[in-house]
Amino acid sequence: MTSRLLSRSALLGAVAVLTACSFPQATARVPDDWTPRGSVPAVVAFAPGGGSDRSARVIAQTLNERELGFDVNVENKEGGSGAVGWSTFLAEEGNGNTLLVAETALNTLPLVYDVPFTYRDFTPLVMFAEDSRMVVAPADSPFQTCADVVSASTSERVVSGSSGRTGADALAIAGLEENGAQLDVVPYGSTGEVITGLLGGQVALAPASAAAAKPYVESGDLKALCTMSKERFDDPVLGEVATAREQGVDAEVTLWRGVFGAGGISDVQRDYWIREIEAGMQSDTYRDYLAEDLLIPANLTGDDFAAFLADYDVQMQEVFS
Repeated sequence: MTSRLLSRSALLGAVAVLTACSFPQATARVPDDWTPRGSVPAVVAFAPGGGSDRSARVIAQTLNERELGFDVNVENKEGGSGAVGWSTFLAEEGNGNTLLVAETALNTLPLVYDVPFTYRDFTPLVMFAEDSRMVVAPADSPFQTCADVVSASTSERVVSGSSGRTGADALAIAGLEENGAQLDVVPYGSTGEVITGLLGGQVALAPASAAAAKPYVESGDLKALCTMSKERFDDPVLGEVATAREQGVDAEVTLWRGVFGAGGISDVQRDYWIREIEAGMQSDTYRDYLAEDLLIPANLTGDDFAAFLADYDVQMQEVFS
């Protein structure tokens, strides 16, 4: 029912070129007083301007504000719905002087495409936020709720936009379909393109992040049909929008955002980054980010983050199997 953003052969070709030249770095004993040095790349596998890019820049800023003796610089390595950036990061095996800022698609992409990595190839450091999705429609839509969408789609064609096959929007659509919705899905390259499609009447509805949707709901250009959060948003505008479950649609979407180190780094390096990232999460920069992007605060580190990812992976296998 959905269309892939890029062909399987194109995706595999891009990944093969990257991994063919990737060799693990030689490992040496890391001193107990190790600290990062120089310029520290924070890799994000998506283009500038999106939610993943913003989260990476916030984490970089919280570290740089504290003047720790190194500079964190965001590097965007987009392509293949995340596959290019994450495949590139495989080559950093054993390198403690680099970071990866990632999100839910790191779990889901390997379940859909044959890529050379899973989240287990990297070192979980800190899960710093959770996100959800809401479903929006043009202001003149006949739908008032997500329950209306489920009901109408069984007898008429209903077209939804989606910013990807393996990310947050795909999970939201899967939630509606598990409740009986029958949707045709038009793929777009970004949330911004999805919003444009909605405003232009190209699609009847679409999932979107709360931060992306709020200005259009507030202006009256779009209407919110439901949220897929556990509880209503703590917001004067979006707080009026009922959750899917309040409407009798048993669907909830929770997304994680986190920071990883390269695979094979030492415990000393892992513990350093966990300590300093957590310290940065005490800043106004981090708190403002959560408030402005309507995110749920989180703080899982090290082994606890790894355990969360393992459980989450089982859930995603059920969705994408």
